[in-house]
Amino acid sequence: MATPSYAGRMAALLDEERPFALVTVIRAREVAGYVPGQKLIVTDCGTVEGDLPPGAVREAIAAAAQAAIAGEHIQLARFTSAGAPLPARGGSLRQAEQREGAVVEVSIQPHLPQEHLIIAGAGHIGEPLAQIAKVLGYRVTVVDDRAHFANRERFPDADRVIAAGFAETMAQLRLHMRTYIVLVTRGHEHDEAILEQIISSPAPYIGMIGSKRRVLVVFERLVAEGIPDEKLHRVYAPIGLDIGARWPEEIALAIMAEIVNLRRGGGAPSLSLRAQRATDH
Repeated sequence: MATPSYAGRMAALLDEERPFALVTVIRAREVAGYVPGQKLIVTDCGTVEGDLPPGAVREAIAAAAQAAIAGEHIQLARFTSAGAPLPARGGSLRQAEQREGAVVEVSIQPHLPQEHLIIAGAGHIGEPLAQIAKVLGYRVTVVDDRAHFANRERFPDADRVIAAGFAETMAQLRLHMRTYIVLVTRGHEHDEAILEQIISSPAPYIGMIGSKRRVLVVFERLVAEGIPDEKLHRVYAPIGLDIGARWPEEIALAIMAEIVNLRRGGGAPSLSLRAQRATDH
């Protein structure tokens, strides 16, 4: 078990919604400074804290922990005294020790925040979008600067409903590798203000509703304001998978389908101009 200091640090990271992995040494043979029970906390951005001595083995373990965070899976990993990865142990422990010599074996357990959907815009698409996201198990935050739209009566199942300015609110929200952001606001001026706040965030998905013309106008204005065009290539716009959606409920379905498609590595076609804009520059 983690010592109280580790437990406290883990609790703080969970409270901050920071993805991290807890590494525990479960076997160490002929590697100086390594004993079973030692621990390491590795965050998604590469911060490392713990008992393991510095060197090639610790660096290799930290890299494996970051990969486990990205892959979202618990794993066992094995390394030589030089930090080289070893294949999964085969046969008995005695046979492995006779064959391999010096080795460090660790368990890597990612701790990830709940997937979080932030909906900027509480209009006719935001309502069904929040409902579908909750069915899929996402934590949902709805933001709009109009209190008569952003309220509990319209979004009874959302985890948070915030009636405040878009840019100011987005600047205060915690954005991480499991945050998905959907812009369904009523005007491009709001989209521009939000994108300025979040374009460099670690969120893997930023989607913006609008016609191709509106999308390109927003991007042109942001580039003119100094945002590098290559950063805007990450925005999914127009938003959603190409399912022929017409009504708000169908558009909401197409948006969540695109998010799931990205998260699961699917191959369904998006409406996004990302690929086209990337080849045009």
